[in-house]
Amino acid sequence: MNCVLCEQTATKINKTKQARYRGEIAEVSSELFRCDSCNEEFATPEQMRLHVRAVKNEIRKKHGLLPPERIAEIRHNLGLKQDELEELLGTGPKVIVRWESGKVIQSSGHDLTLRLLERDPSILQQLRTLQQLRLQEQKEYQARADQSKGMVAQAV
Repeated sequence: MNCVLCEQTATKINKTKQARYRGEIAEVSSELFRCDSCNEEFATPEQMRLHVRAVKNEIRKKHGLLPPERIAEIRHNLGLKQDELEELLGTGPKVIVRWESGKVIQSSGHDLTLRLLERDPSILQQLRTLQQLRLQEQKEYQARADQSKGMVAQAV
């Protein structure tokens, strides 16, 4: 690899760096390049991606949260697709993809739910039942709201 400034030969190095993520500081060792001539340090896009992931993994460790690989393992052991787990946990679309790829750190509440599911897979059925109850409550609410709109329209 050549230096981005002087185009001379650069060597791969590992360097411990501090980084900030959502107001928190993490210290991680990351790979980058240092120019043999001008000592400029720079990183490739892939090195930057790995650095960001290392920072997020360090934050997960700091807060005692599951690593991405374990989230995927729990989901697989439960026999769920990513979108099925998203629905059960009440997250938005593609959230599980982001957790499992390490791009996003899960909340502590979701982390605890995943740990409960790992310890006792029978909780999965209870979550499904609660999800059905919640959906029924939403339908009932919407039906009442629609009925109220109809009464208001008739009164006008």
